[in-house]
Amino acid sequence: MHLCFSGAAAMTVLASLVAGAIHAEPAAAVARRRSRELATEVCEDMVRDAAVAAAGEALASPQQGGWSASRYRCRYSFRDGALLVDVDVFRTDKLAQKRFAANRKRAGISDRLPGIGQQAFKSHAGAIVARKDRFVLTVDPTGLPNRLNVDAIVFWTARAVFDCW
Repeated sequence: MHLCFSGAAAMTVLASLVAGAIHAEPAAAVARRRSRELATEVCEDMVRDAAVAAAGEALASPQQGGWSASRYRCRYSFRDGALLVDVDVFRTDKLAQKRFAANRKRAGISDRLPGIGQQAFKSHAGAIVARKDRFVLTVDPTGLPNRLNVDAIVFWTARAVFDCW
């Protein structure tokens, strides 16, 4: 397993583990917090480096991420467009499976994309949607300019996320 934690994130995880041991935090609360920490890894340097290498150019500004309810979004801004990487975090694997299936059905995609997560497909718009455990990842290139190799950026960004997870 590869870890994609920055130094600060590693200290946060260590502190939460110690606090959990001291205060005997319920397992469900620890699992929720850990899931939220894993979701933020889509904004880590390893993922940025994969997107930048595939694009063949630097980001116009540092990647930025944030939460909206149970979705974490990271924006990778290039010179004249952006790649969005979303992670929806569900309470259970089964809920994530249901959402993934609904996304695939809504997109009208029956083909599977092997080698990324536990399940994955590529949308007609070029996004990769993938599931692993309690997460549904969407790597959305619709804001990227056509001059970039969008397929490579999406694929290598998704692979980097799953290398982290």
